Amino acid sequence: MQQNNRILIALDLDGTSVIYSPRLEMNPELVEFLASIRDQGVAWVMNSDRYTDTMADIASLLPAEQKPLGLLSCQRFIHLLDGEKSYLPVEPWNQQQIQLHTVLWKKIRPFFPEWQSQVEARFTIRETVVNDMVFAYMVAPDQTPALRRLMQQFTEDFPDAQISGNHDWTFILHVAFSKARILQKCADILCIPPDKVIAIGDGINDISMLDGSVTKLVGCPANGAPDVMHAVRMVGGIIAQASEAAGTLEIIRAYLDRLL
Repeated sequence: MQQNNRILIALDLDGTSVIYSPRLEMNPELVEFLASIRDQGVAWVMNSDRYTDTMADIASLLPAEQKPLGLLSCQRFIHLLDGEKSYLPVEPWNQQQIQLHTVLWKKIRPFFPEWQSQVEARFTIRETVVNDMVFAYMVAPDQTPALRRLMQQFTEDFPDAQISGNHDWTFILHVAFSKARILQKCADILCIPPDKVIAIGDGINDISMLDGSVTKLVGCPANGAPDVMHAVRMVGGIIAQASEAAGTLEIIRAYLDRLL
């Protein structure tokens, strides 16, 4: 699927591009700016660990000229805009990711009760999601490093599993899944070269797309995690002065000044 867009911007959502009150939605100033440069050949995609349905709901709140070209979800799925409203799955890619996940879950799901018992005995649990799709915990922030070490121990006998997370959550994924991998696949589908891809995020799960493996045009807002800032610095990316969406907009403007 070839597009005429010369530049592709990949945006993380939480901590990078959205507001939460009065509802979860894209920052208005950010999407208005993205719409204003659309005619210059600039498109954007969401790249988030949120579910596809949640991302589609966020996109549905936007007028046609502000909608993202694609939804990259859960570090594995790609849906591209078809017309002005619908996002269609990229196949057979998405089905292949489902199969990878299913095989992994069949191996590790019998251990979930034991793992849950250990986690819940040792940590202050704020939220948890354990089902056919997710094994994820949110604990007190000062306990997150220890939780990740424990979950790494859980999965050390399963080479096709990895521990991922953002500022708040820690979860298990197939080792093949990453934001970098789906961003690279999306750019390939759209025939956009690496030097025309901009990637912005703030959490640990964003590092794979910010470490220079997909593009050197990377950045994080001022609220980025220390490891994220380090990854961005190492490839000469931009760390914004402002936080969250304001910082994201700062980074986009700086790169577009070079590219347009």
